[in-house]
Amino acid sequence: MYSSTRYLHFFLAFIFCIFFTNCKNHEVNVTPIAKNNHIAFIGNNLCSRMFEYSHFETELHLRFPDSMLYIRNMCDPGNTPGFRPHPGRLDPWAFPGAQTFQTELAQPTGSEGHFESPDEWLTRHQVDIILAFFVYNESFDGDTGLENFRAELNAFIKHTMSQQYNGRNVPQLVLVSPIAFQDLSANMDLPDGKMINHHLETYTKAMETVCNQYNIPFIDIFNETSKWFESGAVLTIDGSQLSDIGYKKLSVLLADKNIW
Repeated sequence: MYSSTRYLHFFLAFIFCIFFTNCKNHEVNVTPIAKNNHIAFIGNNLCSRMFEYSHFETELHLRFPDSMLYIRNMCDPGNTPGFRPHPGRLDPWAFPGAQTFQTELAQPTGSEGHFESPDEWLTRHQVDIILAFFVYNESFDGDTGLENFRAELNAFIKHTMSQQYNGRNVPQLVLVSPIAFQDLSANMDLPDGKMINHHLETYTKAMETVCNQYNIPFIDIFNETSKWFESGAVLTIDGSQLSDIGYKKLSVLLADKNIW
């Protein structure tokens, strides 16, 4: 009898550990959608082209039809966590100290104007949730630039998590990896993407590691799109930029992720 009771206790403890672990992971990865949430997309060309292919915004509205979501796309090609130039801004830096991570570009631009800084823009729109699309531009610095990228991403997360753009609480930040590079070299004068994908994968892993340190939800679309491209379906226009069909698939992939 004693032996049976002891084994039962061990079994229950084992089940509890599994349940607790799964719950903990689920909590880290959940970004609850609430009515009237204000959502902002920031980042690079992958998201900027969603101005032309608005499938992801449409997918969110379809999945949360009663939530009255307020969505703004603030992405521009070339943007990184700290470097976000605009001809109407006095400087290209997204947060104080960001210039230390882009020394080659830390030159006076001579730009003039009154265009809002990234923080001012997010505050004016009272943003609750931020989806950040980074890595592609940074990956061209190769293995030698990896540590600098980690430092820039760390600084960006720390800065973002110290803000209250909606005036009430810290924003929910979600980071999205780049897509893989599709090999179209058999039919176009393009690289096969092997070295590009090596760097993209390395930087994607670095992004995931940093996200785990801060319990920030992370969406890995690099590995998912790598599988898409293995099928032979042409989903990009030049290896790096998705086509309309590619963005349709991406919208479902992003919406299916368990952050919602």
